[in-house]
Amino acid sequence: MRKIFICLFTTILFTTIVAMTSCKKQYYFDSGLSTPTFDGSMLEYLESNPFLFDTLVSVIRMAGLENYFKDSAFTFFVPADSSIRSSLQYFNLQLKLEGKDTIRKISDVKPEFWRSTLMMYMYRSVRGLEDYPQLDVNNKQAFPGEFVRSMSGKIMNIGTIFTDARGIKYKGFRFLNLSFVPNEAAPYNSWFLGPVATCNIKPRNGIAHVLVYPVHFFGFDVNQAWLQARYYGFD
Repeated sequence: MRKIFICLFTTILFTTIVAMTSCKKQYYFDSGLSTPTFDGSMLEYLESNPFLFDTLVSVIRMAGLENYFKDSAFTFFVPADSSIRSSLQYFNLQLKLEGKDTIRKISDVKPEFWRSTLMMYMYRSVRGLEDYPQLDVNNKQAFPGEFVRSMSGKIMNIGTIFTDARGIKYKGFRFLNLSFVPNEAAPYNSWFLGPVATCNIKPRNGIAHVLVYPVHFFGFDVNQAWLQARYYGFD
């Protein structure tokens, strides 16, 4: 069976269904790329898509990880700018409830928060869709995906979800999913899901999988992210 180098996923929250497709060595992404290979570093790939990743690039620099994104080989599950904005909006709501000044720019949040949260999306090995085991979120005992530790030290789960096709189970398209596992003592419970929209983008120093951004909070559990940001403090 050919390895699948393409995966597009849209949730039921979308009003439009994006056609999912796979082909021999072709790749579709809404930026216009026609092959999975990007001739540049991971950072340069993100910089080439400012509409989606302009704030993310600033966060990478704030976190002190710019050189890592230029030179080191790793897998990155990419949260888009809208995910960061959604979390900051939640933070501002909490600050207003406490009668405090709101966040006006990302530098108002301490670099320690950006670094530790960003590293939840980073993994030292370079792995694509075809390298992860099957995940069925409704039958985790049979198809559990793979439990991994992110570069932040958080326990996460990565797996390939097989959809159904024409009534045949697991015969449809496949897409990656990254989940935050909040309780190591009960690893199958209460996951925060992060489905992948576009996978197997290949800059020179790793591989990128872009998360579905309209329904994702930066840090997965936005309340836990808020508590961590408050712990580090604000400028």
